[in-house]
Amino acid sequence: MMVPAQSERTRKERGASAGGGGRDAGFGWQRRRGPVCPMAIVPVLLLSFAGCQSSSEEADYAFPSRTDALVLRLPSQAPDQPTQPGRWEAELAALAAKGGQVLSPLQLPADQRAAIDAGLRELFGTPSRPRLVSQQSAILERLGLSEERLRQGGQLYRRHRCLQCHNVTGDGRGPAGQWVIPYPRDFRQGVFKFTTSGSSKPRRQDLLRTLREGLKGTAMPSFALLAEADRDLLASYVTYLAIRGQVEFEALVAAGQGSVAELGPWLAHQAEGVLRQWQAAEEAPPVPSPPDDGPPGSPRHQEAVQRGFALFTAGGENSCQSCHGDFGRQPQLRYEVWGTTARPANLTERPLKSQPQAEELYARIRWGIPAVGMPAHPQYSERQVWDLVRLVQSLPFPRELPPPVRAAVYPESGEHP
Repeated sequence: MMVPAQSERTRKERGASAGGGGRDAGFGWQRRRGPVCPMAIVPVLLLSFAGCQSSSEEADYAFPSRTDALVLRLPSQAPDQPTQPGRWEAELAALAAKGGQVLSPLQLPADQRAAIDAGLRELFGTPSRPRLVSQQSAILERLGLSEERLRQGGQLYRRHRCLQCHNVTGDGRGPAGQWVIPYPRDFRQGVFKFTTSGSSKPRRQDLLRTLREGLKGTAMPSFALLAEADRDLLASYVTYLAIRGQVEFEALVAAGQGSVAELGPWLAHQAEGVLRQWQAAEEAPPVPSPPDDGPPGSPRHQEAVQRGFALFTAGGENSCQSCHGDFGRQPQLRYEVWGTTARPANLTERPLKSQPQAEELYARIRWGIPAVGMPAHPQYSERQVWDLVRLVQSLPFPRELPPPVRAAVYPESGEHP
């Protein structure tokens, strides 16, 4: 991830200049505002008094077998309502009636499921003794996946209660996870939303940024008070959970199709392939540096915003306004790859979930967010993508918009509500 140009003002600075709305002051384990059910607080508070075992006291135990449904195909029709807290299982079960396809691991013979669990344990170890058996030692080193790093990362994952939302396997169904909206990330398909790699696999810097800053509007807190080295170990462990989960997902799908002959070699081959996907994300070309359009409100900047507005409001397939209706105030709901519902961002609110810098917005517009069905826009020139970035950055700040754009976005008052 590239460092933003000095001329790029942060969201915090813009919030202050517009009379508030910037990032919350302070750092550390910060709860992000969002629709959190009060019931979610109970298990977290109870567990917070339970203490944590030291590494020498940790008992070895196996990852639990996956029993929840795998989403193989999403419905073609849009969801009729947003995801509701505590209704994950019911919503997945309803996908088939809407034209989707799911697979329950419990439909597989017990001996097949036991063989998959044993094969995964051979390759990936256990929560307290994690490992990743691979011939690709250079990739393991590049991704920080040594046994010692994974052991330390796993301890931090448990000590800082990541599992209260993300659970032991990274499925996002911890004691508190099912009661917060949006649901915590399920790592097990190896799919992430906020990446700058041009794929569903994040660069390491993408993971580190989420750990450092959290995701506003969700229950994902900032871990800025943790030492940088500890956040790096957590990123390694999240990567490990995602690789293990994706191999498990692919094994269950293949078993359901009867296409696995020799399970052990097949699992090892799949793991090598997933590792290479993570390596490719790390080696992806960097996002272009933003052009010098001057400060917000300057003539060059307003010209870029005006051009971005024309692109945003243009009709056609995969147009911005087809999902972000009324600039996101009337969004078109979409299914996420996990079977839950995504609500396209209200671009007039500040800030967006991950407080994106210009380069991150560029990546989302150029390559889309496949996990939530946001399409890529390869047809736009680099300049056109930057024009859209300038528009999205300025939409929450009416005084930065050219008068015609401000009148269209805020027709009643011309100001932010």
